[in-house]
Amino acid sequence: MITIQVIPRSGVDAYKLLRDKVTHKAQTWSWNNKAKTRLVHKNAPSGYIEVASADTVLTAQIHPQDGNLYFFVEKLIGRLVAWFPEDLFAINIQFIPDLTKKKK
Repeated sequence: MITIQVIPRSGVDAYKLLRDKVTHKAQTWSWNNKAKTRLVHKNAPSGYIEVASADTVLTAQIHPQDGNLYFFVEKLIGRLVAWFPEDLFAINIQFIPDLTKKKK
């Protein structure tokens, strides 16, 4: 699994920026639940991104279906950079091993 951590500049809340942009202006992204924590892309309906917030930091866990891991990572990071270039301080990518697979 890949987790993306978005660290905003001082005084900015990364989750609120993303939530407002997707809710009101995004054309290819939408929320898949009322809580606005499951983000989907219209060109890849077989996967989602689970977003959460800790203080002002946004975390996004990529949950692809059909091997579209790179698609979600590429689209999310690209949109964050395009939408919020002045508001972000860092974007960190963490490669977390999937421990749910059974060993032979």
